[in-house]
Amino acid sequence: MSCIDFEKFVTDIIDGYRCTARELESVAKLPLGQLVDGAHRVTQSCSSRTFNFCAIVNAKSGRCSENCRWCAQSSHYEGKCSVYPLLGKQAIIENALKAKASGCTRFSLVTSGRKLAAREVRECAEIVRALREVTSMEICISAGLLTKSEFELLHQAGVTRCHCNLETAPSFFSKVCDSHTIEDKIKSLKAACEAGLEICSGGIIGMGERLKERIELALTLRDLGVPSIPINVLEPIVGTPLGTQPYLSEDEIIRTIALFRFANPEAYLRFAGGRRRLSEQATRMALRAGINSAIAGDMLTTKGTGIDDDKRLVKAAGYRLENENSLDFDHEHLWHPYAATLSAPTVRKVIATEGTRITLDDGTQLIDGTSAWWCAAFGHRHPKLVDAIKRQLDTLPHVMFAGFTHDPAIELGRKLLKMVPAGLQKIFYADSGSVAVEAAMKMAIQYQCAVGQAQRTNFVTIKKGYHGDTWNAMSVCDPVAGMHSLFGSALTARYFIESPSCTFDGHFNEDDMKELQSLLQTHDDIAALILEPVFQGASAMRFYHPRFLKEAKTLCERHGVLFIADEIATGFGRTGKDFACQWANVTPDIMTLGKALTGGMMTLSCVLTTNKIADSISAAAPHAFMHGPTFMANPLACAAANAALQLYREHDWLGEAKRIEHGLKEGLFSLRAHPGIRDVRVLGAIGVVELDQPVESRWIQEKFIRQGVWVRPIGNLCYLMPPLVTTNQELKTLTMAVCRVLQKQIERQNSRQCNGND
Repeated sequence: MSCIDFEKFVTDIIDGYRCTARELESVAKLPLGQLVDGAHRVTQSCSSRTFNFCAIVNAKSGRCSENCRWCAQSSHYEGKCSVYPLLGKQAIIENALKAKASGCTRFSLVTSGRKLAAREVRECAEIVRALREVTSMEICISAGLLTKSEFELLHQAGVTRCHCNLETAPSFFSKVCDSHTIEDKIKSLKAACEAGLEICSGGIIGMGERLKERIELALTLRDLGVPSIPINVLEPIVGTPLGTQPYLSEDEIIRTIALFRFANPEAYLRFAGGRRRLSEQATRMALRAGINSAIAGDMLTTKGTGIDDDKRLVKAAGYRLENENSLDFDHEHLWHPYAATLSAPTVRKVIATEGTRITLDDGTQLIDGTSAWWCAAFGHRHPKLVDAIKRQLDTLPHVMFAGFTHDPAIELGRKLLKMVPAGLQKIFYADSGSVAVEAAMKMAIQYQCAVGQAQRTNFVTIKKGYHGDTWNAMSVCDPVAGMHSLFGSALTARYFIESPSCTFDGHFNEDDMKELQSLLQTHDDIAALILEPVFQGASAMRFYHPRFLKEAKTLCERHGVLFIADEIATGFGRTGKDFACQWANVTPDIMTLGKALTGGMMTLSCVLTTNKIADSISAAAPHAFMHGPTFMANPLACAAANAALQLYREHDWLGEAKRIEHGLKEGLFSLRAHPGIRDVRVLGAIGVVELDQPVESRWIQEKFIRQGVWVRPIGNLCYLMPPLVTTNQELKTLTMAVCRVLQKQIERQNSRQCNGND
């Protein structure tokens, strides 16, 4: 293979190409330095540059029934090893704490035998629970060929990862072990995946296999989607059948690592047993070739290397140590939204934001495609908003709003009433979108009680909606497709009707009104209809016909039901109107606002309603609206909102939304013809790509970051809601990144399905 061909090969790998065995066999013939340099480029572009160490404890040793020909723990051979049953809880905890002190961030319990007995699995679960009480280290287990239910028990106890090495290529496995098969191992790995565990699987090189068989192993691991791959180098042990096997040369070891990197560009390649005999120069080359994690200390049956020596070489290779990064504390102790603490997602540290840009601690700049969860409509840290908060901070940062008022709250109210639909006259400030929805729902019920309709305590909404994470707000989120289906049986049962079938730019379907009409005619316990006007957010990311709003409002008026418009996500120009209900010229009885209200600077929301509703509530006992957040109308937040609304009035943001709409259509609509894409839709400054399958969150997030953009898909929905200040060139970068990454995601999913790993 010529130099130019190799350059293309490396570039293609970085771009997501899945290489073949023949290609790897060809590049393996290149000079070692050239091969290592190419693998280094792949590592830098595709895999983690933060190095982590996993410490292991031989939790149960010897008397193994299996006849693995390399292993001293097998009862079939005369290799020397310690023999003991499962270690006690305290001994394992002491090992874990020692590993933690040395800088390890993972800890693995490794046991001998074909598999743990049911009793031992239960004992391991108790040990893991005890470990998690004293440390937040990630806990792995290597316990043989367990079943899905056994893995589930361990996962519930706190295990995050299953380790089960394939050991060698499928075609070579029977030559080194015939008491079980590689298919048995793969079955166990898949059971671990189904139980919710990550998997760690690699092998031993130097057992007599040929280069093509090492390549076969590397590609088998790739096709299984293994994210952590230990690479062991055989150290022949006297008394085992492989005890006289000749050592692999350092060149062969490094060449193999480079090939594993080409085959598995995103994985952690984890240096494990056998590396202690490598020279320092060879170790440096191995790190350059793709090693970016390691098993620390002694191995099961052979000596390991000192972790201090490892750290020195790792740092010299340009890696950051996981335990010396402040993100380590975050990983161990901070719980992020919609995330697990077991197998916690990777997070990046942000050190600055400005305009459309998010700057990470390594200097990487990302174009924000989400407006910081849809709130930074005018860009991050706009100077006028920053200045408003600084000036307010000098005089009045906070005061309770009960019995007091202040100028920022009064001024904000004046600005809001000049913008919102006519008829909305009263403003109730809250401190988040979910709380605004809670207040709006309470307001509707209190109004119905005040006018003699005390039986009206329920709500109707359309399916595929999202209204927040607090308790009542969850009750009107989609009960099946939404994020809160888990709580369904505990939440108050609401009435859900089908969401409108008619799309925003399609023909209105009169039949869409029949279900709501029938429900309002036959049920007198409904206080209000609540919905997101025109655009349904986090649960569906879809646009529906504006006439549905107008017809729904008419039906509500006819039956004494209030109409609540949740404009938290849609307000302030996002859909191409100041407020989405204006697409239908509808004035709701109650409206909620938030997110862009402060330009993303502070948390603030509000509920607006009519004099009729406010007066009715006030005229009836207890003669007050019964709600009052502590930080209601916080002066700093109100000052930010005043500056944001002034900024909104001074510029043609609706024109900017129209410009962004054009750019989103131009950049995304080409995906409509792509297999695996169900739909592409755009309205205002919102673009949505709906895929046939959910995306792989961790993989796709990393890919977007490497494209220089911040995009956060939800399930099978990939959306862009960029700040309204996003330039045409930035918009092009965002849409090109979405097209490129989603196409790679679909190819990746199709490839894994073809290999039987769906």
